[in-house]
Amino acid sequence: MTSFWCLPVQQRRLAIVSLSVIIVLGMTLSVTAFYFDFQYFETDKMVYEVGETVDMVARLIADFSPEGWCYISFAAVTDLGPTFADEYFISASPNPRMLNSSYTILPSDTSPGENGSTAYIIFNVEIFDTVSQGAGDNIEVLITRGHLTVVPVTPLVVQSDSNATLISRVVSIYDNNVEYANESINIRIDNPSAETILDTNTTTNPDGSFSFDWNSSMGLPGTYDLIVSGSGNEDFLGFSKSLPLSVVPTASNLTVVSAPSSVQCQSPDGSHFENVNITVRHEAADYSGISDSTLLWNAGFNNGEMANLGDGFYTTVIPFQTPPGLYIINITTSNPKYQANTQFIPITANENILYFYPVQTNISAIHGNTTSIEFTIEEEFNWGQEITLQFTDDFGEFSISKGITPHLLSSVPLTAWYNLTIGPHLITPEPTNAYYNFSELYEFQFNVIGELSINVTVESAFYGENLHIILSAFDLNNNTIDIVTIMAYCDNESTPFATIPQIITTQPISLPLPLRIQAGEHTFSFEIAAPYFISSIQTENVTVWMKTSIIVIIEIDESILYDWTMVVSNSSGSIIRPPPILFNGITSTVSLTTRETSLDICPRFNSGTSSLSTVLLNSRIA
Repeated sequence: MTSFWCLPVQQRRLAIVSLSVIIVLGMTLSVTAFYFDFQYFETDKMVYEVGETVDMVARLIADFSPEGWCYISFAAVTDLGPTFADEYFISASPNPRMLNSSYTILPSDTSPGENGSTAYIIFNVEIFDTVSQGAGDNIEVLITRGHLTVVPVTPLVVQSDSNATLISRVVSIYDNNVEYANESINIRIDNPSAETILDTNTTTNPDGSFSFDWNSSMGLPGTYDLIVSGSGNEDFLGFSKSLPLSVVPTASNLTVVSAPSSVQCQSPDGSHFENVNITVRHEAADYSGISDSTLLWNAGFNNGEMANLGDGFYTTVIPFQTPPGLYIINITTSNPKYQANTQFIPITANENILYFYPVQTNISAIHGNTTSIEFTIEEEFNWGQEITLQFTDDFGEFSISKGITPHLLSSVPLTAWYNLTIGPHLITPEPTNAYYNFSELYEFQFNVIGELSINVTVESAFYGENLHIILSAFDLNNNTIDIVTIMAYCDNESTPFATIPQIITTQPISLPLPLRIQAGEHTFSFEIAAPYFISSIQTENVTVWMKTSIIVIIEIDESILYDWTMVVSNSSGSIIRPPPILFNGITSTVSLTTRETSLDICPRFNSGTSSLSTVLLNSRIA
């Protein structure tokens, strides 16, 4: 038999109860054995409140054959009788085993009252393996009345101008599932000034819940105190719980009724500016106007309060005494019953737009000279003030400032200084004051005209062939002009006999001579032109030579003896008339033997000293 004893204190250990059984029924019968050791049973403490949970644990070893079984149970017995049972079978194990259970003390299970009540927590174990054995233990605990708290079911947040029903529950501080059911409680609400605005009694529902109504007339936004109290009963102590009740401003809308997107900026001297009219409406959630709000505007450069027009409409007039730019008008609402609203209104302050009307768009001036560009300036806003314009070229070589009066014909002198690049300059006018701007990019062309320095050298001229010259061209700064156009005139003709564009001055130049220009002395004029340069003319006296071939055929007879002599005489002065002849002399005999005299060994004739070669043929008969 198993023996044990129980100690009436928490966490006591029982004497080890062991049983080893060997049953012999004969030499032919099988032997069945089991080992059972119940060591202790305990709870987590000895005094509990209604709503608390009792945690229990037992330790034992139950090792038996597969045909056996082990049954265990936990139980609780209060002053009202058995209230809890937890029972099950376990499998065999040779190792110590911890068995756990828990029991929540419910108001329906006990009525501890002021003095409390006694309860017994019981553990039993029964094992069977051929024979049956069991063990058990119980612990005496004290149960007292429990503590209560209030748990909101709906958030304790309301909007000031709305009506709402708020729900909460009165429950055990240990377990929200243990309710303070069907009991009277008091509900009181104090405003932020500690004034009581609600004081009422009600009864909790079977689940411990209760409700109360908030209406918009109860107060402005702020933090209120919700105080719930009750006197308690046989199971629970009396309580008083304070919770914060947040009354928040209600939502509202701020809409822009009218506002410009842009205005003109002020004039540079501040004498001209534009007023901006802005109208907005402050609305409740139902779109009704809120007429007791304060609306403030802030533009960065100024601020103020908007005027109340009634029915939620507010307006203001803002003097835009500002330079050009983008400005954000910030409008905010303030009302103790409503959430703050903000609206951002972007407004652009525009420059005074100018229009440029030139009288001419292409003007020229020779180096060292001055010309003028004439134009009229119109403005979008009639400020009527002088406007300073800056005229600059695309080369960055000059910049001219000039004060201009709008709507009047104006002019700006432009001087072709010697340090300016020859050719076209794109002139762009720009206002120097940020308060002005042109409607588009305006440009006009100023051509700086240079002067050419040329040198023409005549190399040769042959009738019906070419006039060979060498040309060099420079500007006044001694820079070489590489590409030019040449026009050649003869004597008093007004039409050039040769015009050749795109001539490279560093190379020899050949001009074709028309047949109408006879051999002899002529006055040639060479007009040299280049883009954006004044044409330059050089005149030269030139002799045009004629090339001629002379063939002399002489028949020789043996009976005849030829005797010939060449006589050379020199003359100086102007060219000989009739014109000299350059020839190729060919002498022929019967056998047609020839001898050629080339042009290279013939004297050259020019406008200076000339040599005349004469061939005299003398013959005599032998």
